[in-house]
Amino acid sequence: MKTRKGALWTVAELKRLGKTPDSILARRTGRTIKEVVAERERRRIRLRTPPRRWAAREIKMLGKYFDAEVARRLRRSYETVRRQRELLHIPSLRPLRWKRWAREEDKLVGKFPDQELARRLGRSANATKSRRILLGLAKYHLHPRAWTELEEKLLGTASDSKIARRLGRQAPAIAARRHLLHIPPAPFVPRGAWQPAEDRLLGKLKDNEVARRLGRPLGGVRGRRRALGIKSPVLIRPFTPAEDKLLGTDFDRVVGLRLGRHWATVAQRRRALGIPSFVSLRLRGFA
Repeated sequence: MKTRKGALWTVAELKRLGKTPDSILARRTGRTIKEVVAERERRRIRLRTPPRRWAAREIKMLGKYFDAEVARRLRRSYETVRRQRELLHIPSLRPLRWKRWAREEDKLVGKFPDQELARRLGRSANATKSRRILLGLAKYHLHPRAWTELEEKLLGTASDSKIARRLGRQAPAIAARRHLLHIPPAPFVPRGAWQPAEDRLLGKLKDNEVARRLGRPLGGVRGRRRALGIKSPVLIRPFTPAEDKLLGTDFDRVVGLRLGRHWATVAQRRRALGIPSFVSLRLRGFA
């Protein structure tokens, strides 16, 4: 047959890709096998392969391991392994045990929520739901609990989810009752917002102590205190005239060590008095 390597593919040839083995299609069309394989893979066409025959050593593994483990070891699908095991009447390593429903259990179906009944009977929720559908019973509906005056007074004082947790109700039920009574929702409180109880600690304790108690960063506590105009409880020892004379005579860190003060406090006092730093004075002297 005349070779057709590199020729355009016809519609009839493309329809046979994946349905006919690559070697046979290459011989029929006069192409090379590599050309057929490349065209099939480029079009993402999977080659149909006949089912692999079961070897004797593979059959011996059925029932000795879980079907998923056998499928992993033999590189077969789980359904293929399970079907072959059932075809040979080989019991599973862990057979399914169906727990039959007693008459007393059937009488309880539909009278309780599926999840609650499953917990009472020691069954799964899906099994309880399937049994209820099989018996043709409707889904259990809870009777709504009447609202009290104390519960209605809480509506709108916090978010619906918080009120629901307090009252043991669902958040949609809280929102529906609030809309029915024309109660506006509580104002949105961003996450991490300062509470009045937290603000009352500012100025009474040191900033680092407030930060430790509230689990907030020290910079955030200090910024909140300054924004509210609250003075720090830490009293700074006033400077004496003798201490003021030492400002600018040496580096701020050295003066702070002599006076037993922090270097930032020394620098702040020096700038407040208009005293130049020791570095600038040395530069002027060298100039």
